Amino acid sequence: MNKFSQPSAEHTVLFDWDLSQFERLVENCAYDEAITLGVPYLPRIGKILEAGSGPGHVVAYLIAQGFDIEGVELNAAVIAEMNKLKPEIPLSVGDVGKLNTPDGYYNGLLSFGVIEHFKDGPAEVLAEHHRVLSPGGIAVITVPCLNLVRRIKRGWFLRTARLRPSLNNFLRHKTGRPPVHLNRRGIDGFRFEVNPIRGPFFEYWFTPKEFETAVQAAGFTVLESKPTHHAVGLWGEFGSWAAYNERRRFKTTRLGQMLDAVLGHRGFVHNHMHTIVARK
Repeated sequence: MNKFSQPSAEHTVLFDWDLSQFERLVENCAYDEAITLGVPYLPRIGKILEAGSGPGHVVAYLIAQGFDIEGVELNAAVIAEMNKLKPEIPLSVGDVGKLNTPDGYYNGLLSFGVIEHFKDGPAEVLAEHHRVLSPGGIAVITVPCLNLVRRIKRGWFLRTARLRPSLNNFLRHKTGRPPVHLNRRGIDGFRFEVNPIRGPFFEYWFTPKEFETAVQAAGFTVLESKPTHHAVGLWGEFGSWAAYNERRRFKTTRLGQMLDAVLGHRGFVHNHMHTIVARK
């Protein structure tokens, strides 16, 4: 019997994956900053879970490194396809916020870009991460970071929104257009800053303190708390002159390398993700 719960929650999003790129995704795990940070902490004895595994490329990569790992993913269509293409990779369908797994079943857990997609906030899913880990178990968790550059850009956008005709609701009303609604912390049940700032909820961005506080509130002890995925951050905030996507892996240009060197002296300035390694 599948020990993972059948997904019934509508609290998160389903990702579409290009499965033709699966081998490329596996290869690029060797360059992923969260994986390279977390692997030295993962136990070699006992089972590991990747919560929100997607097609299982991280699972496949770590199996090749000798770890006993399996994945659970909400997207049933992706798992069904991967079970046909790669039946040797242990992947199951389930809701990471409600796992039908005994307490303390896993010695390690990976959660890469998962907890930010819960509109009610990360507390429930972090508590579930904590529950299924054995005492002393290790969790490696990442979220998108509300870094310094993003805070500046977001603050400027919000302060100047009314000056933009396309966002000025008074002008929109006068011209018969519907009002624009911006997603903001404290409005419509949003508990953190929302990305995107317009349109349906997709994910939260957390400040370093918010993420660390949430992990500790779930009962974890933080061992490492570091900014990661800097090339993606440069690409997202500065564009293709700073970074580019080559074969499913982000790399910095010469100018991007210079910018990275300058901004890197102060943490959490331009990173895309924040990675925490924690112990139960």
